[in-house]
Amino acid sequence: MQKIGRLLTGFFLLLVFFASIAFSYFNTTPVSIAFGSWEAPAQPISVWVIAAFTSGGLVGVLLGVGIIRNLKSKTEIRRLKKQLIDAQHEVKELRNSSLKDLK
Repeated sequence: MQKIGRLLTGFFLLLVFFASIAFSYFNTTPVSIAFGSWEAPAQPISVWVIAAFTSGGLVGVLLGVGIIRNLKSKTEIRRLKKQLIDAQHEVKELRNSSLKDLK
């Protein structure tokens, strides 16, 4: 069953590769993209489309791996550790003050 899955994955990747080559061959009209005052040099439209798909795929992989979630967790852990240290310090002060009151 795993061999069939690998075979289908390989076939799909090969199909995507040939489709991207055909797309690049037929879409050679140069297009320039501008963002505000910045303007990119003119490239074939296939370059821009493939770059958009590639960057979207990379962002998807990064989100899928959980890098952003991992960063959020680390900041939450730092915040909770600081809260714990503050609470421990307060408990220590309260214990010391109640011992002073007994004397």
